[in-house]
Amino acid sequence: MANEYSTTNRLETKIQRIISQVILHKIKDKRLQRISIDEIRLSRDLSFAKIFCSTLNTDESFETLEKLLTKASGFFKTEISKSLSIKKVPNLLFIIDNHEEYANKINLLIDKVVEDDKNSK
Repeated sequence: MANEYSTTNRLETKIQRIISQVILHKIKDKRLQRISIDEIRLSRDLSFAKIFCSTLNTDESFETLEKLLTKASGFFKTEISKSLSIKKVPNLLFIIDNHEEYANKINLLIDKVVEDDKNSK
């Protein structure tokens, strides 16, 4: 069981590195060049990979960026198959993670409550 986990973990790290390099050096679409790959989770049978991304690009909606990444997934799969010797390249599912935006909203709410508390005293 531990061996299966370590293999999956190593494969996730390799796929993350490959996709990051492809985005940096081979993708020509400027909208995708500000995306960073945060985490990859492979299914137990290695047939699917959820790829969690974040972006600094505030001009495009998350849905648009997910569609662009999904459209480029064939290119990513080709690059993964060139770099890794695995029987089957997993299907890629891109998820734009907006945790930073959510954290900023929470911080603003906390600051507002603290300031309101100070003003009420």
